[in-house]
Amino acid sequence: MFATAAEKTYPAWCATTTHLNVRAAGYQQARKIATLQPDTRIRVEYVNSNNWAAIQYGNQRAYVSARYIRYIAPIEEEVAKTATTPRSSTRSSTHGGFLSWIFTIGGWLIAIVIIRNVGIYILGSAGLLMYKAYWIVCIPFYILNWFQRHLSKPWRILHKGNTGRDYKNAELRSSYEWVQIPFYIILTPLRFVNAVYFNMIVHCSFEMYNYLIEIFLPCNDKEGADDYFRLILLAPWRALKYVVWHGGLTVIESAVWTVVDTFLPALTLFHGTNEQASTTITNAGRSGYTTGLTGIWNVGGGNYAGNGIYFAPSRSTALHYARGSLIVCRVSLGRVLDLGLAPMHVFKQCGYPNALGATKWGLNNGYVTGEWWRKDTGWWEYCMYDWQNRYNYSWRIRPLYVLNLYDKSMQRIPGGMCHWLFRKLVIKDIMTYFEEKLG
Repeated sequence: MFATAAEKTYPAWCATTTHLNVRAAGYQQARKIATLQPDTRIRVEYVNSNNWAAIQYGNQRAYVSARYIRYIAPIEEEVAKTATTPRSSTRSSTHGGFLSWIFTIGGWLIAIVIIRNVGIYILGSAGLLMYKAYWIVCIPFYILNWFQRHLSKPWRILHKGNTGRDYKNAELRSSYEWVQIPFYIILTPLRFVNAVYFNMIVHCSFEMYNYLIEIFLPCNDKEGADDYFRLILLAPWRALKYVVWHGGLTVIESAVWTVVDTFLPALTLFHGTNEQASTTITNAGRSGYTTGLTGIWNVGGGNYAGNGIYFAPSRSTALHYARGSLIVCRVSLGRVLDLGLAPMHVFKQCGYPNALGATKWGLNNGYVTGEWWRKDTGWWEYCMYDWQNRYNYSWRIRPLYVLNLYDKSMQRIPGGMCHWLFRKLVIKDIMTYFEEKLG
């Protein structure tokens, strides 16, 4: 004989111990609904005082004798509530799920806005920090750049002025070109160190700064500058376009220039100008900002040492010409004419506006750049000759970064700088350079 489970905890799972009749009510004479086989698993809601167990049979409440069931285990209350949830609760759950999706999407949007604003704040702070910190970090390398410049021509200081002895100056120009050869060989490791630092570390770092800003604060209207939906939707695309693609090209380009600068001497020089001009000179047009002069160096006013693009070996000199912006560049000066050793009629033209004669004489005699000691101000200047108002070999000037002197921060270049290697203009200029050398 099997013991009943009347004293157990319910609801619970039980099993029949024999063929057991299912009745419509809890007494012997009630209508029989069905008969259960032995070991049938049933859910018992409770056992009444007459020892009848209430069960759910189909869609109705039914009863079996509690004497012929075996207690297995209780059913947890939460599970019981879930199992007996009416259909109206299911509809409520569906409605709750829809609201849950709304809140989830809203939460993500809020998170994206917060992340964007935090990113903008961090990048803005980074721009200010980079402006202040880079001078300290760069000091050893500016010293190395200074050594490279002075050791390549240690006789420079002897020829600030011009003696007027044209025959003697011609002999000195020829002699110094031969003397430069051993200095060139000795300075190769120093050129390599400077090239790696300024091209690979400085330029790549500051360009990546421009690319990261495009993710959080795009300049191009088509990429979300004036549309918050596009701003969020196209963020992955902007990351691929700027950080991955253009960032990758920047690294490749910088590696190429590192090799070039090691064998074709380049110096880190300064060019002072205004904010609009600096943006136009360095901009690539990816942000929608384009003019007819985008990515082009053009001759300005003055030109006291010849018509061309001017650079200063000293930051303080460039600041004299700056009107809000300072472009720091790597410049391949090429064959340099020391104006202190130039013919006297050429030297006499310097110091007056638009010294076109100095430019023409230099270009006609194979010189790309003129180096001039400006006596009235006490500083050196370089003029990269260009008398047609189009820089003759554009690949020779590669901006590293731009400083905004008014905001005292790194100046943002919308969409990043031009790739001064991957351009038809530059490739054409390089081909022209080699054609002239081979011709």
